Amino acid sequence: MKASSSSHRSNPIWRFFSSIHLAVFLLITLAITSIIGTVIPQGESPQFYLEHYRYNFFLILKTLHLNDTYHSWWYMTLLGLFSINLIVCTLRRLPFTLKLYKRDSLSLAPDRLLKMPFKKSWKIERCLDNISIERIISGFKESVGKVREAPDVDGGRLFLAEKGKWSYWGIYALHSSVLVIFVGALVGLFLGFKGSVMLSEGKTIDSIVDRETGVSIPLGFSVRCNHFYISFYDNGAPKEYRSDLTILNGKKEVLHKSIVVNNPLRYRGITFYQASYQAIPEASLRIVSPDGRQTSLDIPAFQTVLWPEARLTFGLMRYEPGNIHGRPAVQVWVENQSGQARAFWLLAGEERELNEGRNSYRVSLVDVNEHYLTGLEVKKDPGVWIVWLGFAILVFGFGVVFWVPHQRIWLWIGHKDGKSLIILSGQSNKNRLRFEKNIKKVEEVLDSSIGVQR
Repeated sequence: MKASSSSHRSNPIWRFFSSIHLAVFLLITLAITSIIGTVIPQGESPQFYLEHYRYNFFLILKTLHLNDTYHSWWYMTLLGLFSINLIVCTLRRLPFTLKLYKRDSLSLAPDRLLKMPFKKSWKIERCLDNISIERIISGFKESVGKVREAPDVDGGRLFLAEKGKWSYWGIYALHSSVLVIFVGALVGLFLGFKGSVMLSEGKTIDSIVDRETGVSIPLGFSVRCNHFYISFYDNGAPKEYRSDLTILNGKKEVLHKSIVVNNPLRYRGITFYQASYQAIPEASLRIVSPDGRQTSLDIPAFQTVLWPEARLTFGLMRYEPGNIHGRPAVQVWVENQSGQARAFWLLAGEERELNEGRNSYRVSLVDVNEHYLTGLEVKKDPGVWIVWLGFAILVFGFGVVFWVPHQRIWLWIGHKDGKSLIILSGQSNKNRLRFEKNIKKVEEVLDSSIGVQR
């Protein structure tokens, strides 16, 4: 083992990866880059960054992949280096920990016991009989719990009460928890996805669009929006919006749930969050022909409607719920059969002339009905349970490292120079104030067993 340790110390690669300086550097660098990845919006389109940042900074973002920090090659390299550093430091510490764990605490001579941080000795002029010795041993066992005995240590009997010996492995729980969290994050990163979808009432989808790549991702089942509900405060701000969803496996309905913000739907490891909504207008127009006949035309958003009488195609381009006049307005697009198109605004309650060839039509906006699309954020993260396991190990490791001490209390009973000698000693690697109080209680019990007046 010594030869192996010496060769490791002389190996420059081993020294580099086991360096505490490397660990500190990597931790600081990861913290700074994580802050950057939080401040700079991630996964947006190039147009977004060009609109919000200067061109030179956009080039830096693109070159360093700061718009996708947590997937970038350099961030993965940092995580890989930190993981290697953690593993090497763990292996470097392992022989010392094994030595501590395997050491024989029942072979200490009385002189060593008297050098412990906490000790007390009693010298008795007479030789104690077996009854007195058993009474002292019984009092010691009652005060410290389970003990082990070495019957012949330097001519006497040595007893040991030991607790928390396993706590030396707490630091390895901490190290392994960080690695488990990294593994869980990588599993979620490469095997999971994040996407979104806008869904209207009655519509069913079986795929979503990946937010980062724009690629369509099949779900393996279908989702139908049965209803979308929204309520508003008096000032017009949204109060609550809720989607009534149904999961379909083929044509079979397998799950129903109404979701709101912070109360998602989960199925087959995929989670559907209520994220947003979008108002979709439908304009109702009245068209008066030259001969006085009236026609009603409903134009939904994102669709075109043909008016057969004049062979005109209408579409809705923009919608303003309330302009400076406090009335709704729409921008209408019109195309004739020759492919000639024009656009104009209509304000509710006012008419506008539409000239087509020799005919002149009067067009007015009667009403605008709003329909809503529900915005769902869809997420699959198969590594989330691995991450939670890592955090559980992390909490356990912290608890062991900071609050579980390795405590040893010895009792030696023997003879020195024709007198009976009793030695009580103890040692704790942490929480020494509490240990001192505990060993004082053991002293009181032994004083009583020996017959010493306090």
